[in-house]
Amino acid sequence: MKSRWPKACVAGLALTCALAGPGKAAEKSTDDLMKEIESLKAMMVGIQKDLQEIKGTLARQAQAAPAPAGIGTVLDLGGAQAKGEKTAKLTLVEVSDYQ
Repeated sequence: MKSRWPKACVAGLALTCALAGPGKAAEKSTDDLMKEIESLKAMMVGIQKDLQEIKGTLARQAQAAPAPAGIGTVLDLGGAQAKGEKTAKLTLVEVSDYQ
């Protein structure tokens, strides 16, 4: 069975060359290119400012966030049903609501 891959690549390359057209890059003048570069630089500065603002907001939120409830809590499970050793270093407690 012959592979269609080489034919598809050649067809794609031909289509790309046909759509690009000859000399498109040469049509832009140096001044146009410089204006485009300056525009891209300005957009990059704006994006960097936005990124710094987002980082600051995230840092403030991280500082203001309270610690999750229940971390480090000690529960007395003396009368509760349990599986496993009573001297285990870690106990998993499941709390469910069957409503």
